[in-house]
Amino acid sequence: MSERTKKIILIILFSTVVVGAGVVIYYLFFRPPVTPTPVAIPENVIPGLPTAGTGAPQPGAGVIPTTPEGGVLPVAPGGGAVPTVPTAAPYQAPGAQPPAKTFALTQQPVQAISVSQSGTGVRTYNPQDGKFYRVTDDGAMIPLSDNVFYSVSNVTWANRTDKAVLEYPDGSKTLYDFNNDKQVTLPKYWEDFNFSPQDNQIAAKSIGNNETSRFLVISNPDGTNARPVADLGENWDKVHTSWSPNNQVIGYSFTGDPIGMDRQSVLLIGKNQENYKDLVVEGRGFIPKWSPSGNNLLYSVYSTENDYKPMLWVSGAVGDAINAHRQNIGIQTWADKCAWQTEQVLICAVPDQIPSGAALQREALMGNTADSIVRVDLSSGTRVNLGHPTGNPTVNQMSLSADGQYAYYTDRSTGNLMRFSLTP
Repeated sequence: MSERTKKIILIILFSTVVVGAGVVIYYLFFRPPVTPTPVAIPENVIPGLPTAGTGAPQPGAGVIPTTPEGGVLPVAPGGGAVPTVPTAAPYQAPGAQPPAKTFALTQQPVQAISVSQSGTGVRTYNPQDGKFYRVTDDGAMIPLSDNVFYSVSNVTWANRTDKAVLEYPDGSKTLYDFNNDKQVTLPKYWEDFNFSPQDNQIAAKSIGNNETSRFLVISNPDGTNARPVADLGENWDKVHTSWSPNNQVIGYSFTGDPIGMDRQSVLLIGKNQENYKDLVVEGRGFIPKWSPSGNNLLYSVYSTENDYKPMLWVSGAVGDAINAHRQNIGIQTWADKCAWQTEQVLICAVPDQIPSGAALQREALMGNTADSIVRVDLSSGTRVNLGHPTGNPTVNQMSLSADGQYAYYTDRSTGNLMRFSLTP
């Protein structure tokens, strides 16, 4: 290679390096900022949910009111007395008992079980054949539709009608009416769906690409006539939908002022921008379960005081009765393992043993722990162990029949749908 050729190559290499360095310097220091495309903000939206500040406990906050022995509690607005739970020692599951009456309704795993308020049997999804069924109390599986729904990842059932919001792994969402075999596509950017008590509306979180386009919304079940209820902003992941049976609350958020390591304020969100009192809970990991009237709320939380084990509480949850007569029921389980049999009676699956830290590692520590079925009468404080279901399963997805005779659940180890008799 001649000297002339070498010089030409060196000049080309040098020029390339200089130009490349110049481009890098430009992008790092001199390029004008990119302005995002403006997003239209709906009108009539309340200000953003409050963020956690530097609040301090208020005098008397979190004190559990006391009632005279045998006293009668006041009636919450709209009816439904807030239940009294007499002081009692924490529930301890007794020793081995004969298996209670248990019946396997399916011989294959099912998901998303739900009991319709207007129908009989259990609605469920079979991921093996992609079909939805109504399973009767004798185990007959009646298809809700001849259509096949492959790879449904989440199902939100309506309360009184055979409608459901179906979600898929690719983010697609549809409303499906099984009575008419009709399907409507919902926005992909909606999530966390919940039906109103009469199924004429749904609540959802509309999560846009930036903080100015994230809202808690209400719409018709098919997504029409959507209106924003609250601006979620940067707190979108702290808000959860939960439509109360009395049609007053549509969700809750963890955006209240901090009141200590083992206590927090849960904000109840009204559908018409009502300013409800904060629900003060004695712990973290809040999981709620509305009573049939919506006037009371069962929930579970954990704290350092009980070695991070879930504990059941009950509280008034409507109007001025929010926080009224909050009581620790004294049973260690999660609220999503319970169901309301009446306004005063709970049916819960209670683990026989719960190790320290179970609420922090629920799946890892509690995946194969046997449950007993326990009836809790909030008016008298009595707790009756109804026994272990056959096979000593870990109970998932607790639901009750409309007449209160049966508890339905899925066995965590097999996924089978089971029926447990609540009567002798």
